[in-house]
Amino acid sequence: MTGHPKKQPRRVRSPRHVPKALLDALDERDGHVSSWTGREYVRGSDSDVLVPQHRQGGMGGRPDKHRIENLVWLESAINGLITSDANFQTEAMRRGIAISLHADARHVPVLHAAHGGEVWLTADGRAAPTDQEVPF
Repeated sequence: MTGHPKKQPRRVRSPRHVPKALLDALDERDGHVSSWTGREYVRGSDSDVLVPQHRQGGMGGRPDKHRIENLVWLESAINGLITSDANFQTEAMRRGIAISLHADARHVPVLHAAHGGEVWLTADGRAAPTDQEVPF
């Protein structure tokens, strides 16, 4: 049989970087404040220090990873420790900053320093205290 090999369908991927509109929404919800330490940074000048962290990570991630309820600000150094140190990873999971790839981020509360305690991160861009009933 001659001819060209059959083309494989292209896998749909999300953009590598978080879209600007989503970063703006993240700033609106959390300020430019670390979810871990509560420290505030200046957007633009501290762009290499504070990075958007996808709560659901892992090898390859998810094609729909860029969602407001799945993002928090986190210091780059802490992000590195979460991926390389088992104790930091355990603590990140306890805080809801790192969650299972299979979890629904809307249903895992975050102990969030920018909001002063445990909150639900909603799909409409809010951070609601966990003692409030939130329609998901």
